[in-house]
Amino acid sequence: MKTKTLILNTYAIIFILFSLPAFFMPEFFAEILHFNIDLPGAKMEFVAAYGGLILGIGIFLMICARENPHLGLIALLSVVGSLFMGRVIGYFLDVETTSVQNTFLVIEFLTILLILKLLSKQRAKHLCATG
Repeated sequence: MKTKTLILNTYAIIFILFSLPAFFMPEFFAEILHFNIDLPGAKMEFVAAYGGLILGIGIFLMICARENPHLGLIALLSVVGSLFMGRVIGYFLDVETTSVQNTFLVIEFLTILLILKLLSKQRAKHLCATG
C-alpha cells in the first residue's frame, strides 16, 4: 500500500471514529471537550458538526484513498489546515485553552507538516518525470 493511501485511510478511520461519540453520547463527548450543549439548539449543532460533518470528511477521505489520493491529501490539508488556523485565531481571542485543545493544535500542526512533505515529494517526482 502506498504511503499516501495508508495515510488517507488512517485519517479517514480517525475522523469516522471521532464522529461516533457525537452521535451516540453527545453529552459525554461534549463534557470531554469542555463544551456546554445545554442551550437550545446546541446539542443539534454539536451532533451535526462533530458527528455529521466529521463523518462526511472521513467518508470522503476513504473514497479519495481509492479514487484520487492526491485530491485526498489536498482535502486533508485544507480541512486540518483550516482547523489549525481557526484554533490559532481562537487562541488569540480567548487565551484560556484546555489540554484537549492544545493536543488538537499539536496534532493538526504535525499533520500539516506531514501532508506538505508528501505533497512536495510528489511534486518533485512529477517535475523530475516531466522535466
